[in-house]
Amino acid sequence: MGATSRVALEGDLDGLKAAVVTAERQGELGPSRVRELAGAVLSRELSSLQDPVEHFPDVASCATRVQGVLEDVASGSGEAATLASLVLIDAGVRPRSVPEHSASGLAVEARQAVGLGAAPRRRAFLLHGDADVRRAALEAARESAQPGDVDALLEAARLDPDPEARSLAIVALGAVGGERAVLGLDDLWPLGGPEERRQTVLAWSAPKSAKAGGIERLVNVAELSSGTPAVLAALALARLGQGPPGVATAVLLRAIQGSDTEQKLLALYEAPWSTPELRAAIVAVRASDAGAGRVMASLRLVEHGELDDAGREDLRQLAQDAKSLVGAVARAVLAQAGDASVKAGLRADLAAARSDQRTLAAFALVTLDDWAGAALALGDDSPRVRQAVACQMLADASASLEGPGLEHERAKFFGPLTPELVALLAPEH
Repeated sequence: MGATSRVALEGDLDGLKAAVVTAERQGELGPSRVRELAGAVLSRELSSLQDPVEHFPDVASCATRVQGVLEDVASGSGEAATLASLVLIDAGVRPRSVPEHSASGLAVEARQAVGLGAAPRRRAFLLHGDADVRRAALEAARESAQPGDVDALLEAARLDPDPEARSLAIVALGAVGGERAVLGLDDLWPLGGPEERRQTVLAWSAPKSAKAGGIERLVNVAELSSGTPAVLAALALARLGQGPPGVATAVLLRAIQGSDTEQKLLALYEAPWSTPELRAAIVAVRASDAGAGRVMASLRLVEHGELDDAGREDLRQLAQDAKSLVGAVARAVLAQAGDASVKAGLRADLAAARSDQRTLAAFALVTLDDWAGAALALGDDSPRVRQAVACQMLADASASLEGPGLEHERAKFFGPLTPELVALLAPEH
């Protein structure tokens, strides 16, 4: 293990920052050495967690790369052990034994209550007083996809005091499918907040729900609702190739050509490139829009290899703005296009005020094979930035393409932990 990695294991951020600068100066920060450093950083982040855990690192895409430290954390006690055990189970690894009757042990038992035979235990856990236990049971219900769970899941989606648990219940209902689940979600729709409605759209578009009335619900939302829910429903219909001809395209065109920034960016970000009318509208935005819409449309052209020289030069002009988020995303998009001229700007972004901007810059530097530059983010003051960058460096390339949902295509941009660009750009407009 290199000296820089040893500093990372000690948890001295100032020392780590200095060691990274020194290692780069000495030419020691190639891909393999930076990945070693990322592993040391993430190991330190996991092993130093204390209860109560404010935030457990999102390590789903790199869990097998840090399996040993996850097993060590899982063999302890308290909330950190619970969460590490659940990550291992989701990664297909059976954790070491955990203390019986502890919160950790009950959460693990709840997560492993999969299948028809475990249904009574699983439903009992849905009523447990500990939110971690309930969430674990909801994950088990999603994996089990048993019709007998529908009533209990509807109750959780309606009444669970934990917002994350309510969203998980909605996801599980989508996986179970069937008319009872679809109608139950329809009843809950008027009561749901933005995140719950987003999850309901995903639930109705899940295979077992779509064919049991979910498509009809998505059509109703697209045609009769307004705002972001209508755009989300239209995107789901477009992705599935379902619904009356032209409905999804009409809603998405209205959003792309409209004045609501969030809806416009969402439609630009997700609209299917294979639909000629939508593709033409995206190209038109790139040529005529200002700021956020322009850079988002440029991203789509880059993704599909259709950004011409004039478009690249236009992006470079946007990228020269060192202060705006539009400039920051333009630099990241140019990195995706293989334009090394933005390296200096991306390195400067590593000191930006917003943590998601710093994370995006680090991912973009990796895309440009500037591993030494990206390594600077491993010493970031924010643990979330350090953790996301480290895990992305360790993740298997195939991990970025896993998982269903409206964000699936976005995972191909820089990886599964890339900041959501709509959320990054929308506040500025």
